[in-house]
Amino acid sequence: MGTRVYFDGAGKEEDSVITVGGYLASDDVCGQIEHDWERATDGHVFHLTDFGKQSCKLGSASWNSTSRIAFLKRLAGIVNREGVHLISVSVETDAYREFLKASPNPHVMGPIFSGCALVSVLAAEILLRELGLEADSVAYTFEKGDRQHEISCTLNELDKKQDQYKDRRSHGFLPKKTTLLQPSDLIAGMAWRVLKSAHAALPCFENGRSRTMLKTFQRHYSRDGVTGALFAGHDEGHCSVANMKLFTHLDSITTNIFRERPHVLRDRLRASTNQDKRKKKKRETPLSMDV
Repeated sequence: MGTRVYFDGAGKEEDSVITVGGYLASDDVCGQIEHDWERATDGHVFHLTDFGKQSCKLGSASWNSTSRIAFLKRLAGIVNREGVHLISVSVETDAYREFLKASPNPHVMGPIFSGCALVSVLAAEILLRELGLEADSVAYTFEKGDRQHEISCTLNELDKKQDQYKDRRSHGFLPKKTTLLQPSDLIAGMAWRVLKSAHAALPCFENGRSRTMLKTFQRHYSRDGVTGALFAGHDEGHCSVANMKLFTHLDSITTNIFRERPHVLRDRLRASTNQDKRKKKKRETPLSMDV
């Protein structure tokens, strides 16, 4: 039996905050989630940004407020169940841009989403160690999009650094209609909404530490109880804002690696250059990051 991790993104680079969120669970538990989710949605695609609008495939535009809240709480209960661990990493976009300007290796972390995705994977790896599952076969799944090359490079390099887990980590990219990606859309979107609201009331999230936990912003949870139902038991663990102290620390580790192994830097620069050429030749479908 293996372990699966599903991630999706919320927000746009011009927003004050972006989020990568998802969950970690065993193959068996993922099977239960898939069954219950498809039963709840009747096989239709759930997308939080469409919920309550005419574009919603569920027909939620015609539902009253009580029905919508009850449905979202039902979905929250499907994913927030025994054996599931929620993960979300959010980043203040302005602060991240300032970090990149000062970084000697901005191509490593990449754009905001890529840096956020990297920290999300690291959070999952920490969680696996805490659960005693680091030796498991783990499959990471992200939504298909134009960031997948950057994410692949990052995950491939991470895999090389973890020799003890060689051949036990894999990653792939699937469309949003994939049932087991849809709970990640809900997790990322709800965390993003909390922090978008909080950022409008606060000058910044920086607390002098590497992370600020999601529960710190509990007063910005939705009053209908949906946010609480989704994140209860998880918002003090691996759901957080990644502060610049964390990115600076990761950057220093990377700088040391490049100093000791210059060929790694050359390979990464070559990959980055080739990706830029591909973007100029063909415009890919952008990764959905809106909520």
